[in-house]
Parts: sequence; C-alpha cells; structure tokens
Amino acid sequence: MSCSDDEVWPAYLEHTRELAGQLLRADDPYEVGLQFMGDTIEVITTGEYGYAVSMYNLWGELTDWVELKPAEEDLAKAEMVRAAREWLALNPRDSEAARRYFDHWLHEVFHHDQS
Repeated sequence: MSCSDDEVWPAYLEHTRELAGQLLRADDPYEVGLQFMGDTIEVITTGEYGYAVSMYNLWGELTDWVELKPAEEDLAKAEMVRAAREWLALNPRDSEAARRYFDHWLHEVFHHDQS
C-alpha cells in the first residue's frame, strides 16, 4: 500500500474490504487476521487515520484469542468470520457506522475500556 497521504485512508478502507472478502474464503481466517494487523500498523505509522487503531485492536484481540485459548480456536475463527461479514455489510466511509462497529466489537465483545 504505497499512496500519498491524501490517498492513504481511502486506499486502506478498500484494502480492508478486500481482506474481509479474503477472510471469508480463507481456509484459515487466522492468517488473514494477522495480515489485517500488519497492514493496519503500516497505516498507523503514517499518521492517525480514522479507525485504524481500532481495527488493529480488534484484529489483535481476535488473533490473540486463537493464540492464547487454543481450546476456543474454532469459536475465535468463527468470530473472525462474523467480524469480516459485518465489516463488509457497512459503509466504512460512514463514520457513525464504523464507530458503532468498533464500539460493539471492542467494548461489548472484548470489554475494552471506553476512555
């Protein structure tokens, strides 16, 4: 993802939709989850873009779930698929929809502090 600063966020949003689609077709959603994190950290290092930190935190939680609770791996991977489907179902340029998505996943599902 090499773009000018003005193009970074729109290109990143399109890329996240591509990754979500890949995840739905993947034999192992965990691998695509790791790619979500890696590609998102690249965006975060170029500046503060929208919900990139929230995206990184979400996929960090989901991939950590697989790594740290092997007995729950199937459930964690099913939740990865659900997160990808929900991301594809919304318009990521709609900041209110994106906020609700991350509020649900980070605060309701993973109980991150809302401060």
